[in-house]
Amino acid sequence: MGGHHTGTVAAVKPPRLAYIDYLRVTATVFVLFGHTVTVARTYAAPGTLLFQVLEIFNFIFSSSNLMFLMISGALLLPVRGERLQDFFSHRFSKVLIPMLVYYILYVCAKEGVGQLAPGNWGLMLKRIISGPPVEAPHFWLVYVIIWLYVLTPFLRYLMQNIPDTVMNGVMLVIFLVCAFDTYTPLFGVNLHLSGIVDTFVGVFILGYFIAVRSSRRAENILLAGGIISFFITVYIITNLGWYDDYIYNNAPTMMLFAAAQFVLVKRIAAGEVHTPKVVRLIGKYSYSILLIHWGVLHFGVKQVLHVDVMMGGVWGGCILMAALTFVGSFAGAVILDYTLILWVRKGLSAIASLLRSITGKLKSRT
Repeated sequence: MGGHHTGTVAAVKPPRLAYIDYLRVTATVFVLFGHTVTVARTYAAPGTLLFQVLEIFNFIFSSSNLMFLMISGALLLPVRGERLQDFFSHRFSKVLIPMLVYYILYVCAKEGVGQLAPGNWGLMLKRIISGPPVEAPHFWLVYVIIWLYVLTPFLRYLMQNIPDTVMNGVMLVIFLVCAFDTYTPLFGVNLHLSGIVDTFVGVFILGYFIAVRSSRRAENILLAGGIISFFITVYIITNLGWYDDYIYNNAPTMMLFAAAQFVLVKRIAAGEVHTPKVVRLIGKYSYSILLIHWGVLHFGVKQVLHVDVMMGGVWGGCILMAALTFVGSFAGAVILDYTLILWVRKGLSAIASLLRSITGKLKSRT
């Protein structure tokens, strides 16, 4: 299934991957439970059994970050022949515009609508370029997704021209680089690979690899690696002290654990063409839910509804908070998608049409 650049003008998309809808829902649910468990963890003393159990669940749910990136890679990298103009005007804008809208909403929610005054536009732009707002630290993942979108045209060409005989070696190198970056500091060595690893390009490519290039044998290795990684992580959490830098994000154990879930869902949903409507509906708004859920959880659920994570015991509290956060996030995502974000899209589309019209008139005169 080795890729070769076709040079065609019309974009050639791969067949619909039904299991991607299930992965989107899984990643979305994991995000909500992950941040709820993080809240619950603040009530447990470090080193206690409760803290360790919550930390294990935090590891499980944190795989959602990698799943979102892998899903993006699985959907974007196999596409052939899509013009840069079409990619950035359609696909990229679908990610960037909601991010900008929600970013500004988070800032205004905390600092007031006065931040929208023309005199503050320069400062707002500087803040957006600088990175995630303090009001929404989870936006770090959104920034990663956006930069991966920027790299997508180049990565498409690169991946589609790598033969299958080389692709397995590429994946091995990706895991080795992540392993060196993660573990060499334990031996007092810094290889300065974080600039490469922290872009999450390897995770992005991993999603593409599993979706369209992996063999049955490679998938079995990823499944086995994910299971082993889980038990290794449980051992680390229950027996070692400081470990955050060695089990999350690009750590090979986390990558293998997330990859195993990806493969598992892919196999369970093998042969499915249509997923249930509720799954498709949640999947459709998964990105918006990702953007809005932080505000819903920490303001709507905790401050407005006064729901505490310890209500009904820690597990009952976690389930209650996650459920309420999901309902509020889904409702908010739908409302904003069909109002504010839609208006922004229409406004930008009108401006683009006007500019094209003006440009066309100027060209005709010359």
